[in-house]
Amino acid sequence: MRQLLTTLLLALAAGSAAADAPTRFALSGFGTLGVVRSDKDDYHFRSSGTQSANSPGQNFDPSVDSVLGIQGTGRLHDQLDLTVQAISRQATGYNYTPHITWAYLRYRATPALTVRVGRTTTPFFMFSDSLNLNYATPWVRPPSEVYNLNPFSDLDGIDLLYRIPLGEMDLEIQGLFGNSAVSARSASTRLKNAKGINFGLVGSGFSAHAGYARTRLELQWDDGFYRALSNLLTALDEKTALAELSGTKGTTEFFSAGFQWEKNNWLTIAEFAKRRADRYINSAHAWYVTVGYHFNSLTPYATYSQQTQDAPASDARLPPVFMPLVNLYNAPRNNAQHGVALGLRWDLARNIALKSQVERIDAAPGGRGMFPSDSAADYLKPTSPVHVFSMSVDFVF
Repeated sequence: MRQLLTTLLLALAAGSAAADAPTRFALSGFGTLGVVRSDKDDYHFRSSGTQSANSPGQNFDPSVDSVLGIQGTGRLHDQLDLTVQAISRQATGYNYTPHITWAYLRYRATPALTVRVGRTTTPFFMFSDSLNLNYATPWVRPPSEVYNLNPFSDLDGIDLLYRIPLGEMDLEIQGLFGNSAVSARSASTRLKNAKGINFGLVGSGFSAHAGYARTRLELQWDDGFYRALSNLLTALDEKTALAELSGTKGTTEFFSAGFQWEKNNWLTIAEFAKRRADRYINSAHAWYVTVGYHFNSLTPYATYSQQTQDAPASDARLPPVFMPLVNLYNAPRNNAQHGVALGLRWDLARNIALKSQVERIDAAPGGRGMFPSDSAADYLKPTSPVHVFSMSVDFVF
């Protein structure tokens, strides 16, 4: 991966040098150094299903939010450019191998129409383009209740963007098609033939987003809860229920909508997202509201967020004696929780922001929210509120 990134960036630089025009090539970087700590040793906060579960909750953990990225853009023609972005952050098994998140050709067919081919961001959320660029948002991290619903960060395919001026605002319509893959904590999963449409409205201190996507879902679980239930279903000859646990024939839909409004130093952000799946994973919806106020370089804010499960990952109907095993299988696949957060962003320099955040999180019954565990005993305990403290330094260069 490092060799591929180096080759692409050198190719961009070579094209720039050949053109003898310094403005044809731009290189930038960004990063976050962050730590997270909970007040319970057996509750390890994780913002994504791609992060490992085993880390003491009461230690200051730098792996959740820390990230380093680099981006290069080279103009190959007046209407054609190439963009490459790579990041290093924690993946499954505490793996920090750099990952190419963007690698696409962009062709501006007309002033209004743009076509991109290659690897781009999966635009499933309002802040999808800045998921790794924490400097661009007020929080330490976007509310996990919403952004945990979709772990796919990049899409290999094609998209078209069409911009329409609307007075003082611009409307952007995006159509997309492609595939994606991710290795999660205890699964490998793919999106096949994803199709979607997004609408974005920007201008006059206001921005809004709405989008819908539908895709085939392939998912292979590999955790102890799955193995125990699949062995039981095999022994009971429950072929239909077994086929709905893991495989290559799933379908999922995703919808999201949100807005951001800034006026008279006030900041308001709200977003809603819903995931509906016919098998392999649960269906759920989530939302949050953030209100902040700008005091010169300081921005205190408050957030309320909530995720609710609509349908469990498995709805197998077995004899009562076996249902506890079904419930135990569903528990780690249910991230439902609600939380209240108070935070502060301090822009201490033009390109550096210091952030701190305190949250109270209550996991819904039947799960542990964003605090995964590999131990069955942890899911049999009653849930209780968890307090999470986070601090980070975001920077761009």
